[in-house]
Amino acid sequence: MKRVGILGLPGSGKTTVFEILMQGAGSTAAGGSRDQIGTVRVPDTRIDQLSELFKPKKTIYAQIQFVDSAAAGHTSARVAAKGPDLFSSVRNCDMLMAVVRDFENPMAPAVRGVDAARDLRDLQAELVLNDLAIVESRAEKIEKELRIGKKQGEREHVVLLRCKQHLEAEQPLREVAFDADEERLLRGYQLLTRKPLLVVWNQDESPRGAPPEDRPEMRSVRLAAHLEREIVALPAEERPAFRTELGVAEDGLSLLIRACYELLGLISFFTVGPDEVRAWTIKRGEPAVEAAGEIHSDLSRGFIRAEVIEWQRLLELGGTAGARSVGALRLEGREYVVHDGDCMEIRANA
Repeated sequence: MKRVGILGLPGSGKTTVFEILMQGAGSTAAGGSRDQIGTVRVPDTRIDQLSELFKPKKTIYAQIQFVDSAAAGHTSARVAAKGPDLFSSVRNCDMLMAVVRDFENPMAPAVRGVDAARDLRDLQAELVLNDLAIVESRAEKIEKELRIGKKQGEREHVVLLRCKQHLEAEQPLREVAFDADEERLLRGYQLLTRKPLLVVWNQDESPRGAPPEDRPEMRSVRLAAHLEREIVALPAEERPAFRTELGVAEDGLSLLIRACYELLGLISFFTVGPDEVRAWTIKRGEPAVEAAGEIHSDLSRGFIRAEVIEWQRLLELGGTAGARSVGALRLEGREYVVHDGDCMEIRANA
């Protein structure tokens, strides 16, 4: 299950965005007053239709976890190396979601005025400085070891100095290319600017600016969080009509989760049958043998072949028996690249 860390300056509306995700999915959050964690079911109409066809004992949707961290502030980077890590709750997340304020609210006025672009720069600067403090601290430690003849960290030191150079130039590390060995050396640090970043431009009815253009590992979406909060407060059956009346094309939950999936390069495939209809999440481009391992490691080790059919074709043919009767189930080998929406049955040695 993927984890998304939500960041924002005070007053940005990041906790409102977190609440939208929880209420939209009918989930509850756990945690203390500083950080909250919530797991939501990924909405997918394909699963709904497949479940209607197979009427299984269980229907299992994909899940994604969101972490609502404490508001970022201008002291977080300074204490990263010597004090408590204020980003600790999102450091092990797979990606970050930055909420920036582009709305007026007389009840909670913006102290410095509303300027979403400025706030995004400030937030990214916090992440850069936090990473820089960690990189410098570790590099200094390795330098001491090198001076007394311990050469084990020599390669790591070179990579850290390269990171330091980019960070001092205020360049997020997600924009820097690293080879496989460098990736391995940096993995344990969980550097924040290496994580994919989704920018949520939190707007009202009078937007003042435009979200930044997409960059490597960074995407932007617009969301009127205050309006979405009003909608998700309604009974679920009343929400679609209200959205239509307000001209809101897509619910906030689906918008944000779809953006997260796109940024992380994720797709879903399905296993179906009378016992269970289930969505599985993998990286785009993964072969069938890796998808089998997502279901169970034994299926990957003993993989023989996969029976595959596109989900919509399966619906058209009325289920597995109908698909088999017309020869629509394809037999694919271990290197077959799984597509979004494939229905698969894995055949494997016991």
